[in-house]
Amino acid sequence: MKLATQSSKKLLILNLTSLIDVLFILIIFFAVSSTFLEQPGIELKLPEAESSESYTTQKIILYVDKSDNLSLNDQMISTNTMIGEIKKLGEISKENSIVLKADKEVNHGEIIRIMDILRKNKYYKIIISTNIPD
Repeated sequence: MKLATQSSKKLLILNLTSLIDVLFILIIFFAVSSTFLEQPGIELKLPEAESSESYTTQKIILYVDKSDNLSLNDQMISTNTMIGEIKKLGEISKENSIVLKADKEVNHGEIIRIMDILRKNKYYKIIISTNIPD
C-alpha cells in the first residue's frame, strides 16, 4: 500500500478589492467632513488685502461689527469683560494668538483700543483678518 507523501495544498486567495473600496470611501468621508468650519452668525464685511491668509484654526476669534459690538467666538461680550472671557477659554496656545475680525466700517480707534487692552494683558500676537479681493 502506497501512502501519498505530498499533500495537495489549496491556495487561499483573498479578494481585497471591496475592502480597499471601503477604505477609500472612509478616507474621502473624513477628509471632506473635516474641512467644514462653523462660521458664526455675525455678518461682517472684512477689509480686502492681496496678502490675505486664512487663520480659521485658532481657538479665540474676536468679532467687531459695524455697530462696535464685540463678540468672542459667537458670544456677545464687552471690552470690560473681554480679558476675563478670554481667560475662561483656558490655555490659548504657546504664542497667545488671537484673531481679530473687524468690519471694514468699524472706527479705527476702536480697533486700536481693543488691541491695546489685549497687549496690556500679554496677548501680543493679534492676527487681523482680511479677505482676498475678487
